[in-house]
Formats: sequence, C-alpha cells, structure tokens
Amino acid sequence: MKKLISLALTAVFALGAFTGCTEEQLRSTTLTDGTYRAEFVDFDTNGWKDYVEVTVAEGQLNEVVFDSVDEKGQLKSEDESYKVEMEQMVGTYPAKYNKDLINQFLESGKITSVDIVAGATESTGNFKTLIIEAMANAAEGNTEVAVVENLK
Repeated sequence: MKKLISLALTAVFALGAFTGCTEEQLRSTTLTDGTYRAEFVDFDTNGWKDYVEVTVAEGQLNEVVFDSVDEKGQLKSEDESYKVEMEQMVGTYPAKYNKDLINQFLESGKITSVDIVAGATESTGNFKTLIIEAMANAAEGNTEVAVVENLK
C-alpha cells in the first residue's frame, strides 16, 4: 500500500511540473542535454517491459521512444506475429499506437493532452506514467534509469 501511495504522490508531483506546460516550455533550456530512460520494474504478464527514452540536445526535446522489450531483448514494435494478432483483435498494434502517443505528446507538450488510443488503453497509461518520469529526470539532469513500479 505504501508503494502505491508513494507512486501516486510521485505522479501527482511530476504531473504538476509538466501539466500546463506548452511544447515550447518543455523544449526550453530547463532540460539538460542527455538521454533519459524510464522503465517498469517487472515484465508484464505477457512477458513485455515498457520503457520510454527521451533525448535532449541543446536544451530541447529531440527524440522520444516508447516501446516494450521481452527477456530476449526483442522489441514489441518489431514482433510481426504480435502485430498481426493485435491488429486483428483491436485494430491497432504497437508500432502504430506508440507513434500516435509520442506524436500527441510532442504536438501538445502536455501529458494531460495525450488521449487514450483505442485498443491500447493500458499502453496509453504506461506511456503517460513513464514519460512523466523520463521528463522529470531530463529537467533534473539525472541520467540514471528511472525504475517505476508496474501499474496494476
């Protein structure tokens, strides 16, 4: 229970730091150059671990990556059988919804403006949680991997 409360408070404080920021503000010199990664502690029940990686260059957000990796190091966005199965079931797939989530974030500059992608509700929540952590580290210049408790 303490972990859940701690995670919720961290998310609230991190959201406060970035909620209402414009894209221009997020790309301002308050970000420290480097690559910042946030990932979940554990693999999910399907064997994937989500992560977000942001790269800041010259004080501006340069690149955002959102994906999942399995224990063998394979990316979910490159798993063709997973893509086919998911697309047939829900009409989307990792490479597609990852791009959509990233674009929503980059266009709005606000985590709260990232809408749930139909068929990828859980992944949308995971993206939001992880991007908050990665951006908080970019603002602090902390290049250590932010390891986040898996959402339940």
